[in-house]
Amino acid sequence: MSTEHDCREFSRVDVQVRVEIERPGQPVFKAVARDVSLNGVRVNSPERFNSDVRCDVKIILGDDASEGESVVIVARGCAVRSDGECVAIHFDDLELEGYSHLKKLILYHSLETDQIEREFDEHIGLHRKNV
Repeated sequence: MSTEHDCREFSRVDVQVRVEIERPGQPVFKAVARDVSLNGVRVNSPERFNSDVRCDVKIILGDDASEGESVVIVARGCAVRSDGECVAIHFDDLELEGYSHLKKLILYHSLETDQIEREFDEHIGLHRKNV
């Protein structure tokens, strides 16, 4: 395991889902996720985002043909990394229903469900329990 992974509160899972990112004064940015975790998403993007720019993020589960039946996870956060290849958004607020859908998405795509369950148990929402 890398040191970077050891510092993470939540494991990432590789999953390609549609993402829409809204930034102040910018058109909606549409992308495909490279991976997601319970507290963030990384998307493919040749466009650079300013560091710490506030974003509203929609993760859209479902295909274009079933648009009416898609589940949309809504989160708020900020860009923490942007290198011209991808953008990483850290969530600081997630709607309750979205939290539940995101947990299910992560569990479904995880190869280490026991590790994921431990991470969920160690947190209340996005925040670590005080033990």
